[in-house]
Amino acid sequence: MELSIIIPTKDRGQIFNETLRLVYRAIQGLEAEIIVVNDSKHNTIELEPVYKEHISILNNPKRGVASARNLGAARARGQLLLFLDDDMLISKENLQATLQLHRERTNCCINLNWIYPPALTSEIEKDSFGRYLIHHGFTSLKGWNKGAAWDDTKLFRTDGITSQYLSLEKQFFVVSGGYTEGFPHAGFEDFDFARKLQKRGVEFYIYPLSMAFHNEADRLNLDAWLARKQRGGETRRVAVAKGHEELKLHYGVLKKAALESIDQMKPLLKLILKLAPDPLYFRIVNILLAAAIYRGYTKSI
Repeated sequence: MELSIIIPTKDRGQIFNETLRLVYRAIQGLEAEIIVVNDSKHNTIELEPVYKEHISILNNPKRGVASARNLGAARARGQLLLFLDDDMLISKENLQATLQLHRERTNCCINLNWIYPPALTSEIEKDSFGRYLIHHGFTSLKGWNKGAAWDDTKLFRTDGITSQYLSLEKQFFVVSGGYTEGFPHAGFEDFDFARKLQKRGVEFYIYPLSMAFHNEADRLNLDAWLARKQRGGETRRVAVAKGHEELKLHYGVLKKAALESIDQMKPLLKLILKLAPDPLYFRIVNILLAAAIYRGYTKSI
């Protein structure tokens, strides 16, 4: 077995089904297996008969994405692990590029490039919140790496990883100790895992020339997005408590007072959003985002 694809999932419905359909199509002709780790407490996953030879389902209810990835890796038979989010749409070309890159080098992690599917991008361009996401780069891996070095023409070194599409040799996963499972929500387990790998001399790369699609069609609601950012703030605080002092956020007295007042202003701000042109809309969402992160970060203090 050359490749094990590990997909944690929880209550994603049709989004996950589309991911699984394309992953199954992509592994045809390859020495590969698919391991789905179901984190849902209530929903089971029933496989179509055609899938059963190549796909395993592991139930890991309510234990979180880090635990799901660790469980999948422990059961994996492949020499190479590919961690894949349940909303990533991939092709055989993506897998072939990944395998070839790892045949050419060792002791590394590789992220493939991703963007939102073109049809989804066209759809969200009609909405102010969608235009906000596009404007700030939330719809591509390149946008998420804004401010960091990026090369559109070749494989290049980078300082961190994201597990949306992450490949590495199983031996390096094992010696690193895997993902830390003590975070309350998803987010900073990637940062922590990267530091573990760096201590083992593992190098990080992004390959921009093979493109996957990140299908977040069910997560493009402003309130739900802000709630996830608040949970991210809470998780960041836990990461700081675990020793990642570089993630510490500093709030002065005036900034605290301003951010704490946002909750009282939210009904008015939400009303303004309904009528605001994009420049004002973007500014207000940034204010709400800062307040959400603050609430999450200070929740456990």
